[in-house]
Amino acid sequence: MNENIKETINDLIKIDLIPLSQIPDIDLYMDQITTFAEDKLNLLRRNNDDKILTKTMINNYTKAGLISPPNKKKYSKKHIISLIMIYYLKSILSINDIKIFLSKISDDKIEEIYKTFINIQENEKNSLMEDIMYKTKNIILDDNDENTNYLLTVLMLINEAYMRKQLAEKIIDKYLNKSEKH
Repeated sequence: MNENIKETINDLIKIDLIPLSQIPDIDLYMDQITTFAEDKLNLLRRNNDDKILTKTMINNYTKAGLISPPNKKKYSKKHIISLIMIYYLKSILSINDIKIFLSKISDDKIEEIYKTFINIQENEKNSLMEDIMYKTKNIILDDNDENTNYLLTVLMLINEAYMRKQLAEKIIDKYLNKSEKH
């Protein structure tokens, strides 16, 4: 089982965020943005029919105030960076939390934040294999059947993700969303 987990982790760590240098510096129309996202983020799909970014999603993100409206139907590099970040954040955070988070990033800091986000992802990927192998050595037991070991590994990962999600929400509530009392 450990070899299967290692292989899965190796597949996962091959996936990278889009480098800043690959994000167009020119304004794009919505169709161009959806094509760009589908092309650059296609490895992140769980299933082939999953959509990375649709026109409806972009319109909903604009209506919800996650991104500013386009200028003459064109989206800037800042919009594209925000949309990429939304894609990653939406699997963990609520739309309201994402709105609070993105509202705290000034236009002049978004590229710097995104570059740091890429570095954080690289650091996490580099330590993932060692971290998971260390954590699973106490739950993966030879006397368990393989299915039980997979189930226990999933539970371990879910618990870790849940705790980190809770911490992220607490930080948003306590430090980024100062307008509300919690």
